[in-house]
Amino acid sequence: MGKRPQLPEEFRAEARSAFAFLVEGEGFAPPEDIDGGLRYLRADLMVRVWFLGGAESEVLTRLIPLAPDGSRGKGAWLDDLYKAAACGPAQDVPVFASTRRGVLRRVHQHAEALRKLLPRLPVP
Repeated sequence: MGKRPQLPEEFRAEARSAFAFLVEGEGFAPPEDIDGGLRYLRADLMVRVWFLGGAESEVLTRLIPLAPDGSRGKGAWLDDLYKAAACGPAQDVPVFASTRRGVLRRVHQHAEALRKLLPRLPVP
């Protein structure tokens, strides 16, 4: 029996799959590995998705606007933007996950929330 992959590796694989719509239809470059997660870049926007393990594991997604000169804006958490754009309550984008299954479920919840949010973001 083979060794089971580590949860951060499973997280990255699941996130690549769940967030593939960013590359396939939203104009983002393929994801780059960053410490703890993935980064997706488009001319006007950066999306960072990462996993913080530990006693209270979290899945976090942050959107950061990019100016034409490449400088970064302040950015905001996905759950805050989701609520502000009237996509639904922030609870639709939970971050805490105490189990492997919960972590992988959070990845899909974040991807679905981002899919709903992107069309509501202002066009640069």
